[in-house]
Formats: sequence, structure tokens, C-alpha cells
Amino acid sequence: MTHRLERRATRVLSAYYRRTMTTEPVRTWESAEAAEVWRRSAARRARTVAAATDKMFEAARLRPGMRVLDLAAGTGDQALLAAQIVGPAGSVLATDISPSMLAVAEESARDAGLSNIETLVADASRVELPDEHFDAAICRFGLMFLPDLQAALERVHRALKQGARFAALVWSTEDRNPYISLQIDVVRAMGRVPSPPPSIVRTVVLGGSGQLEHALHSAGFGLVEVTAVPTPRDFASVDEAFEAMRSSSPAQGELTRAMSDQEREHYAAELKRRLASYVESDGRCILPGEALLGSGTK
Repeated sequence: MTHRLERRATRVLSAYYRRTMTTEPVRTWESAEAAEVWRRSAARRARTVAAATDKMFEAARLRPGMRVLDLAAGTGDQALLAAQIVGPAGSVLATDISPSMLAVAEESARDAGLSNIETLVADASRVELPDEHFDAAICRFGLMFLPDLQAALERVHRALKQGARFAALVWSTEDRNPYISLQIDVVRAMGRVPSPPPSIVRTVVLGGSGQLEHALHSAGFGLVEVTAVPTPRDFASVDEAFEAMRSSSPAQGELTRAMSDQEREHYAAELKRRLASYVESDGRCILPGEALLGSGTK
């Protein structure tokens, strides 16, 4: 990159993470264990959001030779795909608050033979980026977890060249995403919602009408568009769906961490009972889902 980017492992415990922590000193998305969970679930996640990810790339207008910013990149699934699109003449900077997540991204890039990906550990609301440097920016299912969304979006806007595009995916509302809502509903019915609320509740905070659009406009983006994108999840059985819920995201563990063994057994039985209502005649458990794709131009 023509500008030297300062590599600082920013260990900022945001107000959000303070609110969602249990008594254990665990940052849900920053631990090595969380990164490993995310790595193991990459293939399943890719199947669910492949079409939505392609639409995000289209909205960002990715082309060969571009310099791309990937905000809240996590383990970098989408960063690797973007790197393949922009090719060796282009580059991708993947930023995330978790060193463990980015370590997985770096390993995946090496395994894929990609040398055009750079990582930067930073809080998205404080990340130092060169002005008017990037040709495009993306964020896949990360905006809702940012401690200061507006500050982060303003930094992205500043870092983009004039006319460059930003495209982001967020989850829609609870009622359109039973994969999320069923877990929360069971815990609510048990009267065992952790206090403070677990981070899975944050998953849908930008799904309400006009919220994502307002955030993009407020950060200075023009030609803002927000469209719904289907993200169905197809499982071979109820048991497979339950196992995915239990093990595919570090957020799920927050829901049951404080439960007794007996309560966990009840939680599992009730969740499976509710999942059964989504079983097709061939035994497959198919959960509807919806994401929102927001985009704007500098």
C-alpha cells in the first residue's frame, strides 16, 4: 500500500462489550476460542450467505486492480473472495478488533495462495486510515456489533475516494430470521435472558425500517439504497439445525452459559420442538432468513 498503516493491536473494551459480558472475563468475539468456532463454521456460513455476499460485491462494484477496505472482517471469509476479484493488481485491507480472528484470516490467505491481503487489528470507530485511499469498502454482518457505528462509518467515508462505493450486509428483523429469534424466544420463555443482554440480541439491531439507511446518510454517503436479500438455511434434520445453533457462533454460548444442566436440557428440548415446525416432508429443516444490503456512494 502506498500509505504506511500503523499496526496496533487496539485492546479497547467498548461500552457494548462491557454491557454484554458475563461475570467471566471473556470478550465474546475476541477470544481464540471464538475464532476457532468461526473458522470451523466457515463452510456452513458460506452456503447460507453466498448469494448475499455476491450482491454485496456487486453493490460495492468490485473490479480488478481495486484497493478494498473490509471493515469488521472477522476471519476474513469475504476478504479472501474480494481479494480474488481484485486480483494481484489490487489489494484488500481486512480490519477487525480481534487479533485471533485476523490470525485465521491470515492463515486462510496463505493457504489460498493470496498475497494481496493485509490485516489491521483495530477498533472500527478508532481505526486510522489514509484519506481518500480506497476504491471500495465492504462489511459483512459486522456493523451491528460496532461500539460506535457512526464514528466507524464516518471513518470509512473519509477513507474512500470520491465516487467510491460502500456496501454492507446486516441481519433483518427477528421475525424474518428464526435462526436467531427461536433461540432468543426459548430463553425468554424460560425467564432466563442473561442480564446484561447477550450479543446475539445485537444481531438484529439494524434490521428495523430505515435504520441502516439513516446511518449511511448520517455518515455522508449519497445514493443510499437498502434492499432485502433472502438467506435461507437448509439443514438435513432438526438435530443438524440445533447443532449449528449450538456450535456455529460464539454468541450462542452467552444464552446458556449461566444455566444449570437441567435448564440446558430443557432449552435444547424446547428449541428442537420449535425447530420441528420448519421440517419439510423429506425431513429437512429449512429456516427462512433475510439480510439487508445497504450501499452508498462517497
